Amino acid sequence: MKEATQRKSRMSMVELFYCRSKKRRVQVSDCLERYVDANAFDKKRSACWRCYQGKKTRTEFSHGA
Repeated sequence: MKEATQRKSRMSMVELFYCRSKKRRVQVSDCLERYVDANAFDKKRSACWRCYQGKKTRTEFSHGA
Protein backbone atom coordinates (compact mmCIF):
# COMPACT_ATOMS: atom_id res chain seq x y z
CA MET A 1 0.00 0.00 0.00
CA LYS A 2 2.79 2.41 0.88
CA GLU A 3 4.52 1.76 -2.45
CA ALA A 4 1.41 2.76 -4.40
CA THR A 5 1.19 6.14 -2.66
CA GLN A 6 4.83 6.97 -3.40
CA ARG A 7 4.79 5.86 -7.04
CA LYS A 8 5.04 8.66 -9.61
CA SER A 9 3.98 8.51 -13.22
CA ARG A 10 6.95 7.32 -15.25
CA MET A 11 8.26 9.42 -18.09
CA SER A 12 8.87 7.56 -21.33
CA MET A 13 11.36 8.26 -24.11
CA VAL A 14 8.59 9.15 -26.57
CA GLU A 15 6.76 11.53 -24.24
CA LEU A 16 6.47 15.09 -25.57
CA PHE A 17 7.04 18.28 -23.61
CA TYR A 18 7.26 21.94 -24.60
CA CYS A 19 10.89 23.03 -24.76
CA ARG A 20 11.25 26.73 -23.98
CA SER A 21 14.72 26.89 -25.55
CA LYS A 22 13.63 25.37 -28.86
CA LYS A 23 10.15 26.96 -28.67
CA ARG A 24 8.48 23.72 -29.74
CA ARG A 25 7.38 20.34 -28.46
CA VAL A 26 10.16 17.75 -28.35
CA GLN A 27 10.45 14.15 -27.24
CA VAL A 28 12.37 13.25 -24.12
CA SER A 29 14.67 11.11 -26.28
CA ASP A 30 15.52 14.14 -28.44
CA CYS A 31 16.33 16.20 -25.34
CA LEU A 32 18.58 13.44 -24.00
CA GLU A 33 20.32 13.03 -27.35
CA ARG A 34 21.02 16.75 -27.74
CA TYR A 35 22.42 16.95 -24.20
CA VAL A 36 24.67 13.91 -24.71
CA ASP A 37 25.91 15.29 -28.05
CA ALA A 38 26.73 18.65 -26.45
CA ASN A 39 28.67 16.86 -23.72
CA ALA A 40 30.48 14.45 -26.06
CA PHE A 41 31.51 17.14 -28.55
CA ASP A 42 32.41 19.66 -25.83
CA LYS A 43 29.74 22.16 -26.87
CA LYS A 44 29.29 23.64 -23.41
CA ARG A 45 27.85 26.84 -24.87
CA SER A 46 24.91 25.08 -26.52
CA ALA A 47 21.42 25.84 -25.27
CA CYS A 48 20.78 22.15 -24.59
CA TRP A 49 23.84 21.85 -22.34
CA ARG A 50 22.83 24.82 -20.15
CA CYS A 51 19.07 24.20 -20.21
CA TYR A 52 17.51 24.08 -16.73
CA GLN A 53 14.26 22.63 -18.11
CA GLY A 54 16.20 19.87 -19.88
CA LYS A 55 18.04 19.06 -16.67
CA LYS A 56 14.73 18.72 -14.86
CA THR A 57 13.34 16.51 -17.65
CA ARG A 58 16.41 14.26 -17.66
CA THR A 59 16.26 13.92 -13.88
CA GLU A 60 12.58 13.00 -13.93
CA PHE A 61 13.24 10.43 -16.65
CA SER A 62 16.17 8.85 -14.80
CA HIS A 63 14.22 8.50 -11.57
CA GLY A 64 11.24 6.98 -13.34
CA ALA A 65 13.16 4.46 -15.46
